[in-house]
Amino acid sequence: MNSNSFRFIGEDNLVMLKWLNNAVFYEIYPISFFDSNGDGKGDLQGIIEKADYLRDLGINAVWINPIYKSPFKDGGYDISDYNEIDKRFGLMQDLENLIKVFHERGIKIVLDLVIGHTSDKHKWFKKSACAKKNSYWDYYVWTDNIFQNYPGLIRGLYYRDGGYLPNYYASQPALNYGFENPDPNHPWQLHYTDERLKPLREELLNMMRFYLDKGVDGFRVDLAGHLIKGAAKFDENNPFDDSDEGLKGLKWFWNQIISIIKSEYEEKVFIAEWVVPQKSIGKCGFDMDFLTHDTFAFGDLYRNERGLNLDPYYERGDNYFSPNGKGTLENFVKYAEYLYERLGDKGMFTAPTGTHDEVRMPTGKTPDMIKCIFAFMLTLKHIPLIYYGDEIGIEHNYNVTKDGGGIRTGARTPMQWTDGINRGFTNKKNPYLPTAKTKGQSVEAQEKDENSILNTVKDLIRIRKEYSALNVNSEQKFIETSYPAVYERSDGKQKIIVLINPSNRQIDWTIEFSKIIKTQNVTISSNVIKLKEQSFALLLK
Repeated sequence: MNSNSFRFIGEDNLVMLKWLNNAVFYEIYPISFFDSNGDGKGDLQGIIEKADYLRDLGINAVWINPIYKSPFKDGGYDISDYNEIDKRFGLMQDLENLIKVFHERGIKIVLDLVIGHTSDKHKWFKKSACAKKNSYWDYYVWTDNIFQNYPGLIRGLYYRDGGYLPNYYASQPALNYGFENPDPNHPWQLHYTDERLKPLREELLNMMRFYLDKGVDGFRVDLAGHLIKGAAKFDENNPFDDSDEGLKGLKWFWNQIISIIKSEYEEKVFIAEWVVPQKSIGKCGFDMDFLTHDTFAFGDLYRNERGLNLDPYYERGDNYFSPNGKGTLENFVKYAEYLYERLGDKGMFTAPTGTHDEVRMPTGKTPDMIKCIFAFMLTLKHIPLIYYGDEIGIEHNYNVTKDGGGIRTGARTPMQWTDGINRGFTNKKNPYLPTAKTKGQSVEAQEKDENSILNTVKDLIRIRKEYSALNVNSEQKFIETSYPAVYERSDGKQKIIVLINPSNRQIDWTIEFSKIIKTQNVTISSNVIKLKEQSFALLLK
């Protein structure tokens, strides 16, 4: 611990954690990763048993979705006890063993921090819903009159004279961190600095310390940009917004949290689910932030076409990674370069291959196309994050919904370890979620094929770590944003040229180079690179 290592959050005193410079993250949805006890559900011991697989893949940081006690009405994002592991995943001792095993293999562990709401079964909420005022009265956002009208209000279910605001589902009452601009006509709307909100913040800090003391390496923060009511929201039509309008409360709040934790614990990462890196990283102290399905520029890569986005509203035309060759990288590159300039060395965004809330990236794509996407994601200037199963090409299941997931459930089906029964995920006849029937999309099958998606991903991760020019703090320059994509990565010692052609036509490109690092579907004659359909080349200048 170092009490002098982090000062008040400002825009000039934030520096990216050194270990993020060559980090490759991997997201695990725990109920679907590996079942160690035959009950049909993935568990913590199952994750432990696959630690060597992740090490051999080249992963050095793992984000695990919620494992806390939960009724599972929203896939574990409805927590009823932060300090207890849900029995379906195991015991607290299992988490402690997992941290130890992964740390021995050089892999950091990041937990999901779900603090925008709890389950309505949480003891805090049960006490706050009582008719008589008590110490939990202000933990949630309640009106002071049950007949008061307010958008989204849930009322009539409890003895308290008032209604409560939920996040998403009625079973997820919103925790109360205050309002950006309280309405004086609604005295129940507390300003974010109100002292009555301090006990909840202390609960949050103590919960984080509880897990950090066990060796956890940081947190991915759910709804990080939505905790203060009335704060500015992400405008997908204006991704370059960098104003402080509607941001004061969030800046104040995250200073109360991040600066305290980072003053007590060194090298801990905070990853925002905010989708606005210039604000979360640039102004509020986070180390990382996501680009997601509702970032139009990111959608241009492989989420624009019908059925490939969580919401049809965001399906805006052709993907760049599409064989028709009608897409463009121009908007993505423009936004990425804007973020590089805004973030400096404070932190970095991640453009993940997928998450538990996205349609699976490999859906409808050939193995060669998937490998082109990985070639891009593992050479791009960002912090790579691989969603479990993307490295073997698992596709989306549109015919399953469970635990409040809706269409998202199709991205949460079990990891496929073998081509055997239930794809090696479980010995139980009927797993919690159905396994895929497509053979060949398994670790066992692909480990035997040197040209498989899995072995290509493994090799690309090795290359990213071997060549310093591919580190986050190295430079990037795009030469072409049409077909093929051509860009340089350099750090003063090395210069790597990346060429990617996801289209179904051959394209020739002439360039000088000294060494071939890796290629797919490419022939080279002198300095002419013949990029056949779904091809890529990594060259040392």
